[in-house]
Amino acid sequence: MMRKLFTVASMLCIATATFAYNPPISGETLDRLVSPTQLTYGSSSAGGGIFTAAPDAIVWNPALVAFEQRITIDAAYTALISTKSEQRFFGSAFQGGITIPSKWFIASAVLKGTFLPMSDMHVGNTITTNAAIAKEVSERISVGLGLNGGVFFGAGSDWQLGANLGVVYRLPVLGFMKDFRVGASVLNLGKNFTSTTLEGINREKAVGMFPMIGTVHAGVAALMFSTDIVKGGLSLEVYTPCFQNFLTAASFHFSVNDALYIRIAEEFNLREAITGHPSYIPAISIGYSFSFKTKNNNYFKENDWGQSEMAINAAWQQLYGSVHAASANVKLTLGMQDTEPPKIEILFDEEDEQ
Repeated sequence: MMRKLFTVASMLCIATATFAYNPPISGETLDRLVSPTQLTYGSSSAGGGIFTAAPDAIVWNPALVAFEQRITIDAAYTALISTKSEQRFFGSAFQGGITIPSKWFIASAVLKGTFLPMSDMHVGNTITTNAAIAKEVSERISVGLGLNGGVFFGAGSDWQLGANLGVVYRLPVLGFMKDFRVGASVLNLGKNFTSTTLEGINREKAVGMFPMIGTVHAGVAALMFSTDIVKGGLSLEVYTPCFQNFLTAASFHFSVNDALYIRIAEEFNLREAITGHPSYIPAISIGYSFSFKTKNNNYFKENDWGQSEMAINAAWQQLYGSVHAASANVKLTLGMQDTEPPKIEILFDEEDEQ
């Protein structure tokens, strides 16, 4: 399956070689800005060090949500403030999404927006959406298929429409590691933004397509240690926009009592670094998850939502030396996860009486 994904991406890159690779600064990583989970790679293509698959996980790998059992609603906002620009020093990003499980497949959708008119991070304005379905095809493998589309404005105008493919392979134990996962995806298989008047990472050349067609993501993640009280997981991610750039990210996730979460992530973008736009400061987030009960609400009780979970996260990162990104989100998961297997009773007494 992974070999087929890479083959499709390679063929598409060859077919679109006429498009010069020169995206605007952060043009290939806009989805990172929409939430603290994404900013710290909490949902990489392999699901993050401690597995996370909120609705916005489908932007990296549509197969991730196949493991979800409950309805999840998520909303986030990010403020970006430039300390360098005297004019247009403020930008913002947002996302809102939902995941809905069914007995046939898991469906997820997310609406995102980025508004970045700053001179040191000028990517114009985008409003985009992703929708995906995912399914476990075996105990270890899940697959996903997604669609994405949107509009660009603020420096010219354009539209986007494409498909996304993904797969996740999951092992309960591998050596000393637990919940070992391998994820791969091919994204943006369609028309992307090309008609813009933005400035690219290479100022001497015209701006090219972004995000790039056939962007390949591949990653591994696992729990490095796990007790009843603390957990620590590591995630490694590599992705390449049509094999014309190289980006990598490493993130460490730590939790206490499955309630307090700390995430640290470092990303490296080769093309941006060599053209004078490095960003080396890691992203840091902290979150808290808790359960709550609803009283005197028959609708919630009838749907087994009398007790549900909520998570609140906040994150910060300094980008390109002059832009501070502060992000926060709220995630609501309806109901509690069922961790008990079904009980099977053999009624010997009734059989003996007959």
